[in-house]
Amino acid sequence: MSETRIPLHSRTVRMDAVRVDEVEIEVTGHLVDERPEPEDWFGVPSGLVIHDMRVTLRVRHPDLVITAAAAGMTTRPYTICTDAVAPLQQLVGLSVARGFTRAVNERLGRAQGCAHLTALVHALGPVVRQAVGVAFRGTRQAPDPGSDLWFVNTCQAWREHGPLHSRLLANDVEGLRALSAHRGGGSSGSPARSHLPGRIDGGP
Repeated sequence: MSETRIPLHSRTVRMDAVRVDEVEIEVTGHLVDERPEPEDWFGVPSGLVIHDMRVTLRVRHPDLVITAAAAGMTTRPYTICTDAVAPLQQLVGLSVARGFTRAVNERLGRAQGCAHLTALVHALGPVVRQAVGVAFRGTRQAPDPGSDLWFVNTCQAWREHGPLHSRLLANDVEGLRALSAHRGGGSSGSPARSHLPGRIDGGP
C-alpha cells in the first residue's frame, strides 16, 4: 500500500546575533509558520503564513544581563495576540547565564504570554552564549577554563572529562584543533547574509 503524504505544517526559525557596541550584542529570533493545505476552520487558504513573529534582546557582556527587549507580530492568528508583546519587558534585568529558562517560564509561561514568542526567547539563550564568545573573546583565543565552561555537559562532544574537555583543561590548543571538523577546510569566501536583524532602537 502506497502512502499518501500530505504536507500539513511548516515552521522556519532563524536566529541572528550582532555586536552593537563595546559591551553589548543584540540577538534576534524570527519564527514563521505556514499551512501548505487549506484549513476549513478558519478558512485559511493554501500556503498562508499564520505566524510571522520576531523577538530581539539586547544583552550586556560579561554578566549577560538583558538590557532591552522588543518583539513584533507581522502575522498572527488573532487580533488579541499582540497583548503578549508588552510582558516581554519583564525580561529586562534577567541574566541569560543562570536559571534563564525557569525565569522566562515564570514570567511568560502558559497563560501569561505567547507560546511562539516564549519559544523564541528560550532558543535565544544558547545563541547569546555562542555570540558573546565571538564578540568579546575572539575567534582565535581558546576558551578560559575559569569562566567559559558553560558548555561542558551540554552535549556528548563536550561531556565532562571527554576528549574536548580534557584538552581544554590541559590548555592543549593544538589537540582541540586536531578534533575540529573544520581543519584545513572552509569556503573561499564568506557566505552571503540574507538579511540583518532589526535593531531594538529601530524596531524588529
